[in-house]
Amino acid sequence: MSDLLGRSFRLAKTYLDEAKGRLNDITEDAQEELTKALNRDDIQAGLSSSDDPMERAQAKIAAARGTAAGQRELSPGRYAPSPGPAPSPASQTDPMQTAYKILGVPPGADFLTVQAAANKLRDRCAPSRFADGTQEQAEARMILQKVEEAYQVLQNALDPGAGRFDKLEI
Repeated sequence: MSDLLGRSFRLAKTYLDEAKGRLNDITEDAQEELTKALNRDDIQAGLSSSDDPMERAQAKIAAARGTAAGQRELSPGRYAPSPGPAPSPASQTDPMQTAYKILGVPPGADFLTVQAAANKLRDRCAPSRFADGTQEQAEARMILQKVEEAYQVLQNALDPGAGRFDKLEI
């Protein structure tokens, strides 16, 4: 009996480690895209290419504050921020693409496929499968939270009946 429990624990831990690795890969890819986009924005804005992200952020904030203060001085009664250049699609990470990656389904998959993949991941990463207070249980909770967030993004986009009762008043 204990051999069966040990096997099931090892199997669950393997699935958890696999899911954690896939989420780490997705997070690293998103970080790389964000870094590339920030560097591209810095070059376009003519900011220094400092290695310290705090210095770059402070320089961007100072430039934005200077622009906003100048606009307020010109028309103090009716200040409305001017629409800046539209952010390029390459500099933004599409939340739906990230959600598809997290759930492990191909982009453009239908809602039933997304729902089945989410249910499968929920079962594999259920925190109740691990002993209380262990690191594996904490990791399973974190993975389950990311799976739920990804599922909610895709559910809102793909399920036509997802919010049909939200605006009802009784």
